[in-house]
Amino acid sequence: MNRYESVIDFGSKNIRLSIFDNNSKNIYSSKEVIIDNLNNLSLENSLNSLIRGAEKKLSTHIDDVIVLYDSPKYYSLDISIKKTFDYSSPLNKAYNNLVEEANFIVSQNNFKDQIIHVAVNSITINENKKFDKIIDETKIKSLILEIKFICLNKVLVKSVINKFKKINLKIIKIYCSSYVKTIFHKKKFYGKDYLIYLDIGFDRTSSLIFNNDKFIFFNSVPVGGNNITKDISKVLKLNLDYSEDLKIKFNKIESDISFDKSEPNMINPYSVILEKNISIDLLKKIIVARIDEIMELVVFKSNFYKNINSTLKPKLITIGGGSKLLSNKYNIISNKSFSELVNFAENDSYNCEAGFSYSKSDESLLLLFKKKPKKTGFFEGFFNLFSK
Repeated sequence: MNRYESVIDFGSKNIRLSIFDNNSKNIYSSKEVIIDNLNNLSLENSLNSLIRGAEKKLSTHIDDVIVLYDSPKYYSLDISIKKTFDYSSPLNKAYNNLVEEANFIVSQNNFKDQIIHVAVNSITINENKKFDKIIDETKIKSLILEIKFICLNKVLVKSVINKFKKINLKIIKIYCSSYVKTIFHKKKFYGKDYLIYLDIGFDRTSSLIFNNDKFIFFNSVPVGGNNITKDISKVLKLNLDYSEDLKIKFNKIESDISFDKSEPNMINPYSVILEKNISIDLLKKIIVARIDEIMELVVFKSNFYKNINSTLKPKLITIGGGSKLLSNKYNIISNKSFSELVNFAENDSYNCEAGFSYSKSDESLLLLFKKKPKKTGFFEGFFNLFSK
């Protein structure tokens, strides 16, 4: 049995690896930059470099990995399911059976998609009594569960699995990166506030909304930080690499920017802005306009947000590489809709630590259910009995 567990954060621009020991300690982390995760050669080289580097450092062989993956094709759905019993039943057993039944119903009716996450938002016993957690000794006569599922197309899941198979890695669990990062952050830093998490990635943005500790909304759109870079490049007629530098550093003043003088090609974007007579105000307008559009697509256009009490102002917490672009300093329309804007800076191992933590949680076990057997007719059952 391997004494280590490996987690890979499989992004569009970066791949990160962390290795955890039996004491749940992060003992090794590394990162590789990839040009395009659809470019198999670049991806294989990056994965190989990550894995072989870890194997050499730890003198071990890595076969199984937990993978965090994000896509604008994730979607969520809700189900409310009820069970009434003829006699008092243990809550824990009834709960597990009802979650299993809900999993089965969703799987059978969305057969092209795979369930990635299952979140139980509400537990009601005996018609009107609310429970926050399962208490084993409780006896019940009825049970109602409100459950949110996050799903992803099976073809896309299989495509990710096959990419890892090419270098002899087996994915034992796959999670939505935005979701596990949010759960990890919320657990460590916040209580039961009304929270909107915004994760701006390279080529997609996800929003996750929580109220009174319940996961109530999820949305993902195919627009991210790379779209902002392309806007800057197009409007200011600059190459993409230079536009990326401007995007990253536009929120800082020139004196705050540090540069590695050992790199001869390193330039100060703001110095060149002055040389090229580029308007910093125009640069800011380009970025702010795209951020407002992203917020409109991923949050404000949703029916859920439209139905929110207008007097409520949630707290906005930004995560992901593009989150640094949101600031109270600039006239972003969305700033007026929130009570507070919090930018959370992640280190390179944060995502993997979030994935590892989630893999040990009770919620992660909700996917480990048995498939219900198909019902068979009398003669089919009779034939199967004697054909064994």
